[in-house]
Amino acid sequence: MNPLEVEPDLTQKLSEIGNRLREARQAQDTSLEEISGKTMIPTRLLSAIEEGRVDSLPEAIYTRGFIRRFGDSVGLNGSNLADVYTGNLSHDQLETETKTKKRKRRIGGLRGGLRPVHLYVLYIALIMSAGVGLSYLTNPSAITSAGDSPDTAGAINAESESAQSKDESQAPKDTSAKPVADPTATNPETVRVDLTIKEASWMEIIVDGEVSYEGILSPGTNKTVVAKKQLVIKAGNAGGVMMAVNKKPAQFMGEPGAIEEVKLEPEALTSQST
Repeated sequence: MNPLEVEPDLTQKLSEIGNRLREARQAQDTSLEEISGKTMIPTRLLSAIEEGRVDSLPEAIYTRGFIRRFGDSVGLNGSNLADVYTGNLSHDQLETETKTKKRKRRIGGLRGGLRPVHLYVLYIALIMSAGVGLSYLTNPSAITSAGDSPDTAGAINAESESAQSKDESQAPKDTSAKPVADPTATNPETVRVDLTIKEASWMEIIVDGEVSYEGILSPGTNKTVVAKKQLVIKAGNAGGVMMAVNKKPAQFMGEPGAIEEVKLEPEALTSQST
């Protein structure tokens, strides 16, 4: 792996984020091993994040995902912490947003205690009941004539169902055979990858420049992806992922615990096959 090129203040950012994550984890009396079991992130990487050791972490795109999952597992907003790391959100903005959310939750709780929703529902129900009763007292026939009798409604429904059945029986039936596409066939203008997960692994799948999936896939999961221009597959535990390209024999993406990235393009695969 090439040496990581970092911004001048990236180490400082990671140090501050790591301190916040460590405090939240210790407040819950949770070990790094337990966090690793929840997030599928190796303990050595979790330790590097807490200690702010940028040189012991992979590229920023992977570290950002690790920070997000680490933060979510200890009750913090992992996405915001990841944005701080990549410079999309400052620490001041993060503090302000956290305080605002706490204040809104506190105010919402007070309002909920003063005006419970069920009191409003009961109040509206009482008003509606009083209105119906008053209408019946002043004009009893109005309520009876407002709708059809049960017998009338039943006759209308029976007639409607009979007409529908008659239309369906008279409609011509198309008995011609229709071609069915073969789901296992491969298209030379696309690239198809079948993934089989043997061990839990964090995965990111980018199809034609857009993120199609990002998360942890469990053992026994089978996933198929197809791209027209380019397919990028990244795995946090390459030794637990088997990949079959265009229906060819499946192979492991790499060694257990290794981070691997594979880029596939239809044109390149076509030229290789010829």
